[in-house]
Amino acid sequence: MDDWPGARPEIGPRSREPVDAGAVALSVHHEHLLTMLGGQRALTLGLDDASLGPITLGPITLSWLSFDTDVHVDTEPPADAYQVNLVSAGQLRAYCGSDQMVATSTRGMVFRPDRPAGFESWRTSGQMLVIKIERHALEDELAQLLHRPVIRPIAFELAFDLSRHAAADWKGLAYTVATGLLDPESLFRQPRMAVPLVHAILSGLLLSADHDLRAQLEAPAARIGPAAVRRADEYIEQHAHEPLTVAQVALSAGVSIRALQQGFKRSLGASPHQIIQLTRLERAHQDLVNATSDGATVAAIGAKWGFPHAGRFAALYYSRYHTYPSATLRRAGFG
Repeated sequence: MDDWPGARPEIGPRSREPVDAGAVALSVHHEHLLTMLGGQRALTLGLDDASLGPITLGPITLSWLSFDTDVHVDTEPPADAYQVNLVSAGQLRAYCGSDQMVATSTRGMVFRPDRPAGFESWRTSGQMLVIKIERHALEDELAQLLHRPVIRPIAFELAFDLSRHAAADWKGLAYTVATGLLDPESLFRQPRMAVPLVHAILSGLLLSADHDLRAQLEAPAARIGPAAVRRADEYIEQHAHEPLTVAQVALSAGVSIRALQQGFKRSLGASPHQIIQLTRLERAHQDLVNATSDGATVAAIGAKWGFPHAGRFAALYYSRYHTYPSATLRRAGFG
């Protein structure tokens, strides 16, 4: 089980003073040298006028940085984290080690933990989403995908081409999570959602950004036999009540994620994610059929099995059982 807390929004200060803004950024990201190049009008850390600071989702920290003047930022190698910067508008000249690029809304930046990095902004008219990822978490995710240890930093290319379909999808996911977590009622704050979301962000970055091990991720996976598929399926049955991820299932069977996905498709005709969902749907169905308390509700049973959104639960349930969960509960004598 991943020992990651759920989303914990942290309210942080917002400043119009360059020195104060630099101190705020320093506490969130890495030690750096900030130089104001333009008129000292404004540099802010937060989202619009909500005075919100960074948001933590397990090993991932998301924050919004806004520039109303030109700045130059230099950082020492952070050692313990990777960082992705996504510009919504304008341009940034960035470097990481000896690599240089111009970042735009369609070209993100990926900074490595083993090289000094920085950026210089001009003509900035929007916000930059800054995504800091703990090094051990991203390298552990890659190890699970490759099914072998990762013993050195991932050599990401600095430029992240967001015009490619997979990268655009990842950017959309990052923006959706970063904005959604600001809402106290967000589905993303559900414990069953937090862990899969973290894995989606980590694995999505590894599969969409260019780095030295990308080709190995895309190589054909080794074929797994029925025994491994059976071990994985049994693990799902035993742990369906937990915030289960495909990575955990693959680890339990002693195979890579991609090999597990291909083995499930071949043997069961469905992906591991689909099998997890079907298993939970069956457990929810059993609870509805066997309800013995007039306090039982569709919402409570759905949430228990990882379906916190009532409408989504009803749609999935209907597609599987050709009736609605409320009707099943009524037939049991309650609801």
